Amino acid sequence: MFDSLEIIKETSHKDASLKLNELITQFIEKNKKFNMGLSGGNTPKFFYQTFAELNQENSDITLWTIDDRHVHLEDEISNQGMINSIFNKTKMNILELQFNEDPNKSAEDYSRLVFSKIQSFDSAILGVGDDGHIASLFPDTNALNDESIKFVANEVNILSKWRVTSTFQLLAEIKNVFLLVTGENKSDILKKIGRDNGLPVNELIKRRKKTTLVTDQKI
Repeated sequence: MFDSLEIIKETSHKDASLKLNELITQFIEKNKKFNMGLSGGNTPKFFYQTFAELNQENSDITLWTIDDRHVHLEDEISNQGMINSIFNKTKMNILELQFNEDPNKSAEDYSRLVFSKIQSFDSAILGVGDDGHIASLFPDTNALNDESIKFVANEVNILSKWRVTSTFQLLAEIKNVFLLVTGENKSDILKKIGRDNGLPVNELIKRRKKTTLVTDQKI
């Protein structure tokens, strides 16, 4: 197990999400301005909903999107669409990932937007796929080899042909990265996290001084 990986074990998905809220709140209290990167999927939804309720009047929080499928916001598989549906009624600032016909231009435009608003990245919430992917950094895809600090287009051919994703180096720059991995269906991949096996999640952990895993499963 990597020494840089901190593991926080809770008894349920709800408790893990509430614990994550507690940890994030501590950082917000120490910083007048705060930014956080958000992933998609069902796992973080309860955390997002709770976070939105607790901070709905806080206009000093900026939210950015870690990765998304290259689809329209109205598409049910759009991460940005899900994020908007939860946070649009708050006063938080949402840096929205917009899509052009060309995924490479979408990535370039989003890099320009995010880096014009954020000079230092505070926190990010990541899930981990059954294959060990984080963000849209899937095994055996080209974006794994991009060493720049930005968003890039990545051809994955899973649910959508293209994704826009943060690079490893961008994720390595963030002060606090939290892996929220819950549910019995994640028990197999959890056994592989924190080990030197080449999975994208572990490549990220190796690049960072500290990564925090919040789970409700035994490791």
